[in-house]
Amino acid sequence: MPNDEITNSSHPLTGKVAIVTGSGRGIGAATATHLADLGADVVVNYLNNAAPAEEIRDRIHSIGRRATVVGADAGTQAGAESLVAAARNELGRLDILVSNAGPLFRPISLVDMTWDDFGGVVEQDLQAAFHSTKAVLPTMIANNSGRIIYIGSASAHNPTPGLAHHGSARAGLRTFAAYVAKEMGQHGITSNVVSPGMVRTDRTANAGDMTERMGAMTPAGRIATPDDVARAVGFFAADADGFYTGADFPVDGGLAAGR
Repeated sequence: MPNDEITNSSHPLTGKVAIVTGSGRGIGAATATHLADLGADVVVNYLNNAAPAEEIRDRIHSIGRRATVVGADAGTQAGAESLVAAARNELGRLDILVSNAGPLFRPISLVDMTWDDFGGVVEQDLQAAFHSTKAVLPTMIANNSGRIIYIGSASAHNPTPGLAHHGSARAGLRTFAAYVAKEMGQHGITSNVVSPGMVRTDRTANAGDMTERMGAMTPAGRIATPDDVARAVGFFAADADGFYTGADFPVDGGLAAGR
């Protein structure tokens, strides 16, 4: 499928190229596949395990889009720049960044949390957003166009016991994304955050009946799936006129409605 065919309403991202960090599994994998469904070619990124990322690449190829797999740490300058190089050199351009990569963490009460527990998660989370953003900005500024979407968390709005490190990191991400929106709007670049609540992924597979309790508390009657998050990302990625920017969009089934 050529990369320059005319965009239509069912494939609004035709001709666009997206980088999705941390896209071998979970939210990142669903997002990479959904953007391809919308017409984009995709840089699929992984850190340690190539096999799942290669499966996502093959899935994207099966729907007629191009994809390349890059093993890189998006939380470093060199890693982030390698993703941009792959987008430009192998897929021909760069239009969209989905900053999804973040550190693994486990719930810890504040009583038991150390500074290393807290600071480590905050530092790694914000480094991933900072370096990936810095890497894409020169190309997007030169193009006078770009879509940046950060994967946030409902924990940034709704403090959850045991998640002070994660929630604080994602609250910082919200502020960083707002600065990107303010400073880059003049260059046609939008910056938005998609903030899911609990999502049914490998990370939550061992959460026991917590997922059922959370689903029961949610007006939608269930917790989110990766596809729910991916569809919200797709909305901001496909924003044709670039007017939607600076938003923090909840994907929580109405759990935080009215707050």
